[in-house]
Amino acid sequence: MLTLGNMDNRLVDKLGVLAAKAVEDALASGLTWDQAVMAFGVASKAIAVKAASQANGAPAEFAAHAEKRLKYGMDHSAEVLRSFLS
Repeated sequence: MLTLGNMDNRLVDKLGVLAAKAVEDALASGLTWDQAVMAFGVASKAIAVKAASQANGAPAEFAAHAEKRLKYGMDHSAEVLRSFLS
């Protein structure tokens, strides 16, 4: 069974599918792994800024939250991603 913290398995599956697609696209992009990782950071900040504007929130607060979630994902996602890339 896939696990990611205390998340519902359906959510974990959705995250795994999206992450696997992002990895496949990154590998096919011609970017180095370092450049691809940087692109994911840029995309995360862009998502946070968009979410802040939709919620009338402070972009800096949303970006800080996004950074925490990125770190959380890096600490917990390898087992989930492996199952989708096999």
